[in-house]
Amino acid sequence: MTLTIRHQRHFFEPRLPHFVFIDGHYATTMQGDETTMQIPTGDYALRIQCGGRMALRLLSRITRSRRTVDLSVSSTTQLHIGRAPRQTTVTFRDRERLWNILFDLDLVAWLVSLFVMFPPIYRIVSDAFFAIWLVRLIAIRKRYYTIERSV
Repeated sequence: MTLTIRHQRHFFEPRLPHFVFIDGHYATTMQGDETTMQIPTGDYALRIQCGGRMALRLLSRITRSRRTVDLSVSSTTQLHIGRAPRQTTVTFRDRERLWNILFDLDLVAWLVSLFVMFPPIYRIVSDAFFAIWLVRLIAIRKRYYTIERSV
């Protein structure tokens, strides 16, 4: 059976590599927006992940033991590959649509603020917005993507 995985990117979203894991084992790296692989029939746990572990070198030198922090975002879904359809397509996108729009508007305002003086309240609102976004991202980082299956 053929499994196709597609990424629906947001307008400004860069093409970052995504790692595909099947039943906890590394399967492939998506360099673009689509990848195709052959997979036998069965039930699988499909995980799509972006990012990974980052070493904290200074802290590792101080404590003399390896210290890392996990900066990945991912989602996992159960996937049934049957005999009837010869092709199964899985589409994933991030569930941050509203946040992406607000973040893009804030980015444009930040670029304008390089040339035009904004009131100090802009900086406070922008920093608070970033802090709330970061806390939310940490809270949902294992359920970051919406994964949909179509046959």
